[in-house]
Amino acid sequence: MKLLSFLIAVLLLSQGAIAQSELPLKKRSAFYAPETLSNIRDNLEKHPEGRQLKLDAVKKAAFWKELSDDELWDLMFGPKITRSWMVWSNGDCPACKKSVPMYTWIMEPQKLRWKTRCPHCKELFPKNDFAAFYQSGLDEQSVFDPAQADRKLLFNTEHPDPADPLHQFGVDDGEGYVADGKRWRFIGAYLVYGQFKQLVLGGINALGTAYVFTGDEDYARKAGILLDRVADLYPSFDYATQGLVYEQRNTQAYNGYVSIWHDTCEETHELALGYDQVFEGLRDNTGLVAFLSNKAKNHKLPNPKNTFAAVQQNIENGILRDPLKNTKKIHSNFPRAECTAATLQTVLGWPENRAEVEAFIDTFVQRATAVDGVTGEKGLSGYSSYTISGMANFLAQYSRAEPDFLARLIERQPSLKQTYRFHIDTFCLDRFYPDSGDCGGFGKPANKYVGVNFQKLTKPTLAPSMFSFFWQLYEATGDPAYVQVLHRENGRTLNGLPHDLFVANPNAVRKNVATVIAREGADVELGSINKEGWRIAILRSGTKENARALWLDYDSGGSHGHHDAMTIGLFAHGVNLLPEFGYPPVQFGGWKTEKAQWFLHTAAHNTVTVDGRNHPKSAGKTTLWADGKNFRAISASSPQVTGGRYERTVALVDVSASEFYVLDLFRVAGGTDHAKFVHGPNGKMVTDGLQLKPTDDYGNKTQMRNFQRDTNSPTGWTATWNVVDQHDLIPAGKSVSFRYTDLSSDIQAYTAEAWIPSYFRSFDEEIWNPALMIRRRGQDIKTSTFVSMMEGFERKPAIAKLTRLSLFDAEGVQVADASAAIEVALPKGFTDLIIAMDPELLKSGAVFKQPQWGVELSSELVWIRRDSKKRLVRASFANGNLLKIGNSIIEKAENTEFVEVDFTAAPLKRPTR
Repeated sequence: MKLLSFLIAVLLLSQGAIAQSELPLKKRSAFYAPETLSNIRDNLEKHPEGRQLKLDAVKKAAFWKELSDDELWDLMFGPKITRSWMVWSNGDCPACKKSVPMYTWIMEPQKLRWKTRCPHCKELFPKNDFAAFYQSGLDEQSVFDPAQADRKLLFNTEHPDPADPLHQFGVDDGEGYVADGKRWRFIGAYLVYGQFKQLVLGGINALGTAYVFTGDEDYARKAGILLDRVADLYPSFDYATQGLVYEQRNTQAYNGYVSIWHDTCEETHELALGYDQVFEGLRDNTGLVAFLSNKAKNHKLPNPKNTFAAVQQNIENGILRDPLKNTKKIHSNFPRAECTAATLQTVLGWPENRAEVEAFIDTFVQRATAVDGVTGEKGLSGYSSYTISGMANFLAQYSRAEPDFLARLIERQPSLKQTYRFHIDTFCLDRFYPDSGDCGGFGKPANKYVGVNFQKLTKPTLAPSMFSFFWQLYEATGDPAYVQVLHRENGRTLNGLPHDLFVANPNAVRKNVATVIAREGADVELGSINKEGWRIAILRSGTKENARALWLDYDSGGSHGHHDAMTIGLFAHGVNLLPEFGYPPVQFGGWKTEKAQWFLHTAAHNTVTVDGRNHPKSAGKTTLWADGKNFRAISASSPQVTGGRYERTVALVDVSASEFYVLDLFRVAGGTDHAKFVHGPNGKMVTDGLQLKPTDDYGNKTQMRNFQRDTNSPTGWTATWNVVDQHDLIPAGKSVSFRYTDLSSDIQAYTAEAWIPSYFRSFDEEIWNPALMIRRRGQDIKTSTFVSMMEGFERKPAIAKLTRLSLFDAEGVQVADASAAIEVALPKGFTDLIIAMDPELLKSGAVFKQPQWGVELSSELVWIRRDSKKRLVRASFANGNLLKIGNSIIEKAENTEFVEVDFTAAPLKRPTR
């Protein structure tokens, strides 16, 4: 926020110490100049859907057009009623007693003014005639003052008899209905969601769109009345001192105008664009000035509004300049506030201030794209995408007005080339995103690209077309993935492209898209990726219905991040086999409740806790990367987590086109209690090889229950989940299972159940999902090495048998447990050997042996496959220089990141360098 305030101060410096009444006024529309309006109206006549879109725009605006000017002017309210972000965040209905938390109350102000409806029993609240009470409290400037209102009007109109026990039931004076120590803020929430968002802001948007589509200046005049009245009152709103979130007031954090900061930022942006849309229809509208000057006189307003310049001054000072002076009110997830501030400046003075605005845009775009093209904010499919989606709309707005704007910006800020690739590269199986941080739901698919919001032209809108924006990205970068994505999001057809009334020749766009798809194919070809700035890696293999993806998130914390260092996820067979729980369940009273905090807890993720504590903020680094034909792996380290050792290696190994397995090796040092958690898919879990008995819960503020333990767990025990297809992802007639096999030494295995709401807004449902805890604890614990194999399968697992083998140094001394060798028996007699050496042992270039396979190695990670006749098929190593298998030797002069050899093509009998 400090950067935003500084940049805006620089932008405003040129205005000097000029009085508000003397500041320069807007001269022309920045984004809706006369020639642009003419093009849109011409295109509406040309587009096959144009006539219907115009009719829909007129129909949508009819409610406001049919209101009298006085009724329009009266829609905007003042700040003296406490506004609330929820009726009651964890509440119920006073009538039917069913749960109605968060945002589930229904408000339809065009049909029922000043009322909210229970979604269950359909009862309306408040029960008093609040409209009459509100009218009785208007002061001389037509602003509600509760001290002036007639409290005799505060009774249940369905039970007017004072002797009736329900006479005061459901009555709200603006500060809520109170009963039995509970408070329902019906009017406080209605002001935000009904009156302002739907009637005021919705009216400005609908009238502005109708004006742009039709050219009828009466729509512009009506929008002008709303804009001017908002401007009268907007500076007096301060959500920090006037509003509540989760029934609490926070004067430091809950900034904003009518709404809290994140919504205020977007609303202020919409108000600025609304003004710009109708400006050309207002400047010569004498009827507007006559009405507003009369209102100003009758209500003793400080601005007489007797000229259009005076009206301009009121709107521009109240809606555009006030937020630029009070940046904390529009502060939001970076760079949303910066986009709003730039838009405010552009609407005020474009093109005269072009140089200053573009310099401002350069500054925040550079920062907004600094982490692999994005901001670095967590919540991969949520907040990470919201910020760049908003920036896309912002940039597209300028591209529409200045056709070369985007290409010039990318030339100045080349990291922008990665921005909208980020969510292309992290999209898995055409269905999922890694739900790292505050985003998603348990096992829930995304099913679409989330970096922008693609909307087809099926309803009247002035929002920029993301189909056009992605075509412009292709033109600026030459990357066909942008065309493939826009084509995919259009249902893999050309119909309707680019869904943009601002494009003069849509047929040309369709033809060009067809050319690219014919040349490059319809699907984006994605391999394994490692976003080392964001610290997430995805290992990919397989295609179409056999595609699978294993991901590792190797940092912890950050904005909207969780305590989840080294957590992993796995998508395969069309489902999420190691799902994150999703967006925290804040519906139980906010972010600080134990249920919401549980989703952030380290133990709620597929990782290791140390001494029961949550991970501190940490930034891991990649230490190994292997991306071969059948073998892919990554290792990452984050010693800040424990102050000692905290590193994980995962490998994705192909068995066949449809079969695979995953190696997982986790080394931890520090503390005296190491607990690895495994949260599998929704479904029943069955263990094999364990003797389980009830035991104490893990505690540590986790939301888990029914712990059972095997105090003497053998190596090779398994747990298998049979997936319950809660999201209808598995084709009829198929079933999917997930198996975990533990190969760790000296551990105790636990089963338990983890609490998860089934969906973010299905508040009455919950899941207690089977989970595992693999634990080592005691004062003598120095280092733990957790070793396991995982696989997803349909009919039967690919792994027939797993055997942990011994490793020895050159002198024949057995290597400690931090290194592991695992033999994997596969179908048709094939066998794999995977060796993961402790990298600390390799620093001196030492050579180690695995005698059963005749292997000698000086490499951190090795994979070997033999056929049924023990002939070598493939082998690879990473972070090393030597692998000897019998008489076959792979040797490099220096330490090498990754080497892969296909023995079926050229069997090795001599060293290869």
